[in-house]
Amino acid sequence: MSTTQRNESMNAFFDGYLHAKTNLKEFVDQFGSALKKKIENENQADFHSFNFIILCISHLTLEKKFQEVYTNAKFREVQQEIMGMIYCHFHFQKQDGVITTYHVDNEIKIEDFIKEVVYTVYFNEAELEAKCVCGLFEMRGILCRHILVIFSARKVCGLLEKYILDRWRKEIKCRYTIIPSIYDEKDQRPETFRYKRLLKICYEIIANAASYDGYTEDMVSKLYTMNEVYHT
Repeated sequence: MSTTQRNESMNAFFDGYLHAKTNLKEFVDQFGSALKKKIENENQADFHSFNFIILCISHLTLEKKFQEVYTNAKFREVQQEIMGMIYCHFHFQKQDGVITTYHVDNEIKIEDFIKEVVYTVYFNEAELEAKCVCGLFEMRGILCRHILVIFSARKVCGLLEKYILDRWRKEIKCRYTIIPSIYDEKDQRPETFRYKRLLKICYEIIANAASYDGYTEDMVSKLYTMNEVYHT
């Protein structure tokens, strides 16, 4: 279940596969089909992320940063929060050392009604980081519109690494897609075959090098050197 993103419901994951009166064997088969489809959809989405760029909708430096590092699917979620900034208005509340507390009024449309919800944002001037009581970052891994509007007002242009999660980085997803899984087709890509070949050799080297501390240190040093060469 860890392959699913948190904002997806269980029904969406099994849609078209799981039905009423399903026995255990059918459940296992249907779960496998649903998981395989999930992997296929993620790989297709990743392909678009590596080959197509979604244009920014604002001049915010932070949006440009997320455009560069996040997959297209996650970047669209970021853009939803950026668009939502126009419905947010903040007010200074208090200053306690380097921590400034703001109240952010967020106009939310519910059917034909407009509801105003107030969120509290704590901004650390020294570390240039913020925390919002809405908990969107903790739940979905993206900065909420309430934090973004404070960052914009305080001229925060840089983005801390803590706000960019590996789960949705383009380069991390690119490496992940070459790792073989039980759902790979027989005609695997050349990258996957090369990965498996190198992995087998690495296992043998590790087993030998781990037998002596001097070998281990020598191997670590050489691997770092090799990685620098191949990375460039």
